[in-house]
Amino acid sequence: MKRFIRKTTESIVNAIVALLPKKRQKALFLSFVSRILIQKTNTIEYDSEHDMYWLKSNGSHLYMVKEPYFYFSKTKLYNGIKKIACKHYVPKKGDVILDVGAGIGTETLFFNEHIQKEGKIYSIEASKASHEKLVELCSKNKIENSENLHIAITDHNQDVWIEESDSYQVDAVNTNAKGIKVDGITLDHLVEIKKIEKIDFLKANIEGSELPMIDGMRNAIKITKHIAVSCHDFLFEDKRQIKEKMTHFLEANGFEVFYNTTGHQVVDSWVYGKRV
Repeated sequence: MKRFIRKTTESIVNAIVALLPKKRQKALFLSFVSRILIQKTNTIEYDSEHDMYWLKSNGSHLYMVKEPYFYFSKTKLYNGIKKIACKHYVPKKGDVILDVGAGIGTETLFFNEHIQKEGKIYSIEASKASHEKLVELCSKNKIENSENLHIAITDHNQDVWIEESDSYQVDAVNTNAKGIKVDGITLDHLVEIKKIEKIDFLKANIEGSELPMIDGMRNAIKITKHIAVSCHDFLFEDKRQIKEKMTHFLEANGFEVFYNTTGHQVVDSWVYGKRV
């Protein structure tokens, strides 16, 4: 029943939004709806410079979206992160985090609040468009301890290209000169040049590039304490066995491994490791 009511409400609200001629009007209307129905601190702000909308909650800029919607909150976002990426480890004050595939910064605000000023985030994103949104998010929220790197993680240092889609969640990296050129480096090289001495938490969500990442992190894994990786077997018809190979790699390096068993292929793609 609740699902039916929500879908009906969304349909009515979306129909009204479609009738509003100006983008700022859409933002004001959806802000009103979101504050009434979801959380009283919610606001939607139109950003004319980027022709995007900011979803804001509890005084924080959560992320930029092309099409605005009212069903969001900071609490909802954080609960989702705790249920998936941080299901087995929530970062703590002073932690060093490698966020490989940081996207538009979905977890950056969460990480920043947990590690506080004493910690450090290396936010790595290959997509130029997503990286730009990540930088804007850090600027809007005055996040100073996230080093936002526009690079791709690969099995050896090389030039790679990324084919960007309308969805930042399915951008694909290749070596065939298709798309936008970006520097590709290994995690081992990154750790070396940034002089990273420990990795308290490594989160990776890189749309099928997990196996090259493994080949380029033989040393980085030795200083990693906790890891969460989305293994994108579901993107490929061939049997790459990414999840299985990631499990073997982690176990061979002294990690206890955990999984999700929800029946949802994306949620269940995640593999978690804790050094024992």
